[in-house]
Parts: sequence; C-alpha cells; structure tokens
Amino acid sequence: MGKVSSNSISYCPACRRIRPLRMSHAIPNAAFKALMTSGNGKAIGIPHGDQNAHFTSDSGAAPLLCRECEARFNREFDGPAANALKELENKIITDGFGVSIAFPSDQMAHAIVSIAWRICLSPAALYRDISVAPRHMNELDTLLRKPRVVVLRHCSVKISRLSDPTREGQGGFSQDLMHQFIKTPEVFSIPSKRTGSFDRFAMDWTMFGFLIHLIVPKLTFPASQKFGGLKRGSTQIKAPPVDLLEYAPLRNAIVSGYAAQAEGRVTRGIRKRDALKDATATFDTRD
Repeated sequence: MGKVSSNSISYCPACRRIRPLRMSHAIPNAAFKALMTSGNGKAIGIPHGDQNAHFTSDSGAAPLLCRECEARFNREFDGPAANALKELENKIITDGFGVSIAFPSDQMAHAIVSIAWRICLSPAALYRDISVAPRHMNELDTLLRKPRVVVLRHCSVKISRLSDPTREGQGGFSQDLMHQFIKTPEVFSIPSKRTGSFDRFAMDWTMFGFLIHLIVPKLTFPASQKFGGLKRGSTQIKAPPVDLLEYAPLRNAIVSGYAAQAEGRVTRGIRKRDALKDATATFDTRD
C-alpha cells in the first residue's frame, strides 16, 4: 500500500471499496484554523535552500477517503482528539505544565495512528516527501483496524508540549503562540541494536502546539519506560514540555525562517506584514 494517486477518485483505502473520494485532511484541519485565522487566511511557508519564504493556505487536504469514511474518521478520531488537545493546551496556558485532562489514552493513541495512516497515504503536496516501506505501511494499516483497547500493545505514542525556555520579553515565544507552529511530518527507520535490521519506523509531527511521536512496533519495555509515552488503559493525558529548539526539524525551520528574513528572501506580502517577527508560520521545509 502506497500513496493514493491524486487521480484515483474511486477507491477508498479505509473501507477498500470503489467509491468517489472526498477532500480529506491527514493532520486535522482544526490544527490549522488558529494559524490561518491569525494570518488572514494564510500562513508562512519556509522552504529549503535559497527560495523565498511565502504565504500559503495549504492545510494538506486531498482526495483520500469516501464520504462515509471521512465522516467516521472525523467522528471517531479527529473531533475527540482535537477537542482533547485544545482542552489540554488551554489548561497549560492557564495553569502551566504538569496539568492533565480526563481522556482515554487508548482513544488518543488510536486517533494518532489514524492521522499517521492518512499522512502516509495522502497525495497532498504537504506530505509529498513522506515515504514508508511497504512492510511498515502494512503494519500501520493493520494497527488502524485493531480494536482501540489493544492499539497501545503494538505501538508507542508520546505527546509533548512545545515550549520556549527563553522568556517572552527576551525574545522567547509565549505558550499561546505554540499552536501556530506546524512542522511537516517526518518518517524515520529505527535499526535494531541486536540485529541491525530496520524493524521499526517512527513518525513525528506537530499540531495544536504539541509534538507527536509514534513508533511502530511498540518499543521494548526498558526503552518504552525511558520513552515515557501514553500508558495503556490510562484515563489521563499529560504533555511534558519539550524545548522547541531541541527538536531539530522545528529548530532548523525557525532558523531558516529568520535567515530568509535577514537575507531578504521573503515575498512582498510578507515584507508588508512583517509576519515572521510574529512567529505566525507554517514551517514546511520541503518546498
């Protein structure tokens, strides 16, 4: 199973039926709303190399699921998970780190698996560089279809909150700006220390101000304990802070953004709005 072709308008990979496809989001569209609203409907794309930073309204929508499956994914996965993460974000902004919300970790893990599955299959330009080996794609597809209560037996999931230890008055980013960082997902193969074979794959991405990590298959017990991911059967969700500058892909995107501004590699619209200084940016470093 690989990317759904943008020309494949009659096969739904979720129900595996011949049906017309609807425009579907992999990362929930709600993750882009605050970003787009604060930027008058557009965010800032930060490209690789010497290209200009530019406005973008791309939220990763592409034909992927049929109408029934799109509705089911929104109802079972995106709606509940998005609401939970927004609730957790609000509590962190109000009360600081260490807070938690009441939400089943098994349900959150299943939602994250569904997002990863869509990221890997989506033909959207936002995910064009995502490539997963057929073996790992089959594992992810099998995991999506498992009962919710067993998902965390087969994968490791961690949710961290992006943070900036630099004080806001000294140039740091405040917590209420963290949801405006959208870093394009990345995929990694993980070699086994025992055999050297690449028997696991990992994905990470950002949404709602959180850094999401997914590893399939599940880490071994010692590594899992160190990883500190969601606990099977737990009814509470927490998100420990992670320095956004310690997350290399996002750090590199931020550096690229400021470099583009310093070197004048920004479009006229961005120069007029001086938007990079407002840290209101979609960091898509693959353009």
